[in-house]
Amino acid sequence: MVSAGTYVLGALTLAVVGLSIGFTAYRLRQKLLPAWDGAPARLVESVVAIALLIWLGELLGTFGLFYAWALVGSSLLLAGLAWRLWPAGPVAAGDPPPPAVAKASSGVVPPTAPPAGGASLLTWVVTVGVIALVFAHWGLTTKDALDRGIFNFDSLWYHMPFAADMVQSHSVTGLHYTETVFTNWFYPQNSELLHATGILLTHRDTLSLFLNFGFLALSFLAAWCIGQPYDREHLTVVSAAIVLECHTLVVREPGAAKNDLVAAALLLTAAAILVNALPRISRGWRGGRGVEDGPWPARSAPLPPRQDPRASGPQEMKWAIAAAGLATGLAVGTKSTAVAMAAALTLAVIALAPAGRRWATFGWWFVPALLGGGYWYLRNLIVAGNPLPQATSIGPISLPHPERLQEGRPNFNIVHYLTDTGVWREYFVPGLHQAFGALWPLVLVAAVAGGLLALFRARDDVLRWMGAVALFGLLAYLFTPLSAAGAEGAPVGFGINIRYAIPPLLLALTLLPTALPPPTGRNPRDSRGFRPVGGWFGGVLAGLVVVLVLTDGSLAVVRDPARLFAWGLAFLVVVPAGLLLARARGAARGAVVGGFAALALLVVAIGYPLQRHYLEHRFLNDVPAEERIPGANLDSAYTWARDVGDARIGLAGTTAGFLQYGFYGTDLSNRVIYLGEKGPHGAYNAIPTCSKFRAAVNAADLDYLVTSPFLNFIDPNAPIPSPEAKWLHGDTAIKPINRSGPVTVWKLEGKLNPAACGPANAPLHQIPNTPKSGSQ
Repeated sequence: MVSAGTYVLGALTLAVVGLSIGFTAYRLRQKLLPAWDGAPARLVESVVAIALLIWLGELLGTFGLFYAWALVGSSLLLAGLAWRLWPAGPVAAGDPPPPAVAKASSGVVPPTAPPAGGASLLTWVVTVGVIALVFAHWGLTTKDALDRGIFNFDSLWYHMPFAADMVQSHSVTGLHYTETVFTNWFYPQNSELLHATGILLTHRDTLSLFLNFGFLALSFLAAWCIGQPYDREHLTVVSAAIVLECHTLVVREPGAAKNDLVAAALLLTAAAILVNALPRISRGWRGGRGVEDGPWPARSAPLPPRQDPRASGPQEMKWAIAAAGLATGLAVGTKSTAVAMAAALTLAVIALAPAGRRWATFGWWFVPALLGGGYWYLRNLIVAGNPLPQATSIGPISLPHPERLQEGRPNFNIVHYLTDTGVWREYFVPGLHQAFGALWPLVLVAAVAGGLLALFRARDDVLRWMGAVALFGLLAYLFTPLSAAGAEGAPVGFGINIRYAIPPLLLALTLLPTALPPPTGRNPRDSRGFRPVGGWFGGVLAGLVVVLVLTDGSLAVVRDPARLFAWGLAFLVVVPAGLLLARARGAARGAVVGGFAALALLVVAIGYPLQRHYLEHRFLNDVPAEERIPGANLDSAYTWARDVGDARIGLAGTTAGFLQYGFYGTDLSNRVIYLGEKGPHGAYNAIPTCSKFRAAVNAADLDYLVTSPFLNFIDPNAPIPSPEAKWLHGDTAIKPINRSGPVTVWKLEGKLNPAACGPANAPLHQIPNTPKSGSQ
């Protein structure tokens, strides 16, 4: 467990790094984009802060210096440089000054957008209620993880092991081999580095249960920024909530280290920055000859660039493009499945750039994108000779890639079954129903409609291109490998991998309200600055809320036993947004800062008992049978590993490899090694003979060894025997200390004898391949 003193020290360390990075991001945005304020400015600052934290981790980890003291020191150094080099106030010669400075120097007040209070009070209540509802629904899954430990399959398989390995090795350059079926050690690892940072600073993985809530908030902020220039921000937020609340995300992202939402949030953020930046380019680089892009009354002639509220100088426009490129690169550095939409966004930026400036625009976009996600692909290129080793060929041209002896399941895509009515009836329709509820056809139609309406009916080019990006992302999803994973005719992985469609669905549904016709008039505000709601706006808002509730089973948050925790979590998330809104509406800075300080103290106070509860129950063997992973038989071994520390634990048999995170121990001090053979281009394959296996056990210098069966992805309840346990029989240097079905924990008491393998220890003649056979 963690003492109160250690917990407070970890909280202070986390606060120092967070505040330092946040301050640096704020000053950098203020330096490069001084005219941006409000929600778009906060969005850019969020992207910069995420990038700075990842860059520090990559820099320190490259040289084996990924230590808490180094991260704290470097973040403080960055903040000090930001304070000295980038003072508050107008900068960048040639760029327009902020509105307050412009007023002081010219006496002319630049036009401004309608204040945040322009929407009706009821509209604000609905919007805040929807956001709170989504956070509360996510809170139910998080409470489940707090009660029994992280239980998401991919998190146990590689997300959290990658993070723990970074902390243990103090490096980010090594490959952590998790099993011998897939090659996920080549996956980009931006999100894992963020989880590693939390572990590094607090010495436990408790923060990992809540990290995705930050990207949920980022998604809502980006959705708001997409709608704000068109007076649709409340509608775009509720539209986005329909996707963010779907079953696919609610049961996998909260309380885990899954990163599908991380990539989706960053791609949506890139689109939001472009929506706010590219019309500036249209006016700034084209001398004011841009399309009407705002919700305010039409003008007979465009305003000069420096008087338009969304205009800025060329240099500032370039930095806005760079921020969007950075967000896109961070997404690609999180999941390789983001590459398709990233390519589409790149094409959009080039097409929207003024003639003669397209190469320059591409440079301002691509270099930050490369910095945001290129690190992991460069590492792959050095190790495997291929930045994306999962891509084995381009047409007839073979690419360097690791050869695999074992396979988990075929990587069919949806197009493979596009006209197969049986597969649609038995797999696709049930999967979509589970993901989006009974109204799943409406959700899909609305997403496609959002892309098409934006493409053909939007009022400016940037929205048209964002619609094209969303549609291209939906089309690319149909061709994504593993989107219909499973044996021929049985794509059992379809339902799980609907998550690959989340980025384009999120963008498409967010765009839908922006294509609605403009309001016919504006109702006067009341004394509090609010407008009454009604007409088409109220009808659309009500319709979106009904779809949200009926589609995503949101009412679970009012009857689930964990509802008190869920709504408390939602309260802690909504309060900061309320404080920022209060500041925007004129609240005193001191009062807002005091509110944030009080909220931080409340979170720290609540966090300690929550962490103790989590660590006391993490991976205990007291989970109901129906909640256990089918066919795994690892509950007893997980419970054993809770009290083991500073040990070297070897794993054999892919079941233990796929679910290895439970063996790191409560304090994450155990070194976990999956036993295999290294090969060319970063390959890692099963050990086929007894003598080689015993030699590998000796070379790993293990304290314990866990043997398990080969995980059958097609039928997890029918694991395929793996021979490693048989290969250990008869050797007195090892003895079993824990058994649960086909899973055994062994204690090493000396060196194994590779030469003592007898006739019963025959080599593995056929490596298990679940889609074809279960024999050996």
